[in-house]
Amino acid sequence: MARMPGATWHAVGNFTKDGQDSVRGVVVHIMAGTLEGSQAWFDNPTAQASSHFGTGKGGALRQWVDTDDRAWAQSAGNRTWLSVENEGVGGDVLSDAQLDRNAQVLAWAHQEYDVPLRLAAGPDDEGLGYHAMGGSAWGGHTSCPGPRIVAQLPEIVARAKQLVAEPQQEEDPMAGYSTAEIGDAVLYRDHIEAPADDPNVKKNPFWTLASYIRSIYNAVNTVRQEQRETRAKVDALTKAVADLAKSIKES
Repeated sequence: MARMPGATWHAVGNFTKDGQDSVRGVVVHIMAGTLEGSQAWFDNPTAQASSHFGTGKGGALRQWVDTDDRAWAQSAGNRTWLSVENEGVGGDVLSDAQLDRNAQVLAWAHQEYDVPLRLAAGPDDEGLGYHAMGGSAWGGHTSCPGPRIVAQLPEIVARAKQLVAEPQQEEDPMAGYSTAEIGDAVLYRDHIEAPADDPNVKKNPFWTLASYIRSIYNAVNTVRQEQRETRAKVDALTKAVADLAKSIKES
């Protein structure tokens, strides 16, 4: 199962289960309608049409068909290409938000399926394509998505490259630790030293405390457990002495 993070899942009924043979790239379409209307149409068995993804002019991004399954968007290209339907009509341009959403789909396809971030030269190439480039084999839709949107495809590729190049936000190293654990770490931090050869120490100067809080907390618990065991031994010894003293006194 392959569903894109960030896309809202709205399953439709028109698709071929496990029918996606491979993913050469992403094909841009124009709906000639609205997002809601297209979704209803793709859920109608008589339509014999669907798409993996759809965008709204306001920036909505929906996934209608799992990318392991074959959507019915570009005839002979269905088995090897993912599809994105965009809200609008012939002659429109994609809104700025739609450009972003198409770029996100392309960037995800690059990360998920190794789709190259470039314009596809034709149905046998790889990258970002458009419906009309498939000619009659792809249904002969020569006006989809239209020349104005085709002219925007390089911008989609550029934005996808930027998305892929952006560094991922690092996980908060302090996440998941309670106030008590952090407090214990501060109290007992002098008892723990990071290994000198640990590569993470060189990688991030703040790593030591963050990564060793759990070790510190475990060390504190170990000390406390030893204290409890020592106290139990002392209590047992004290009781034994008391019992011995009582026995001597009674005798």
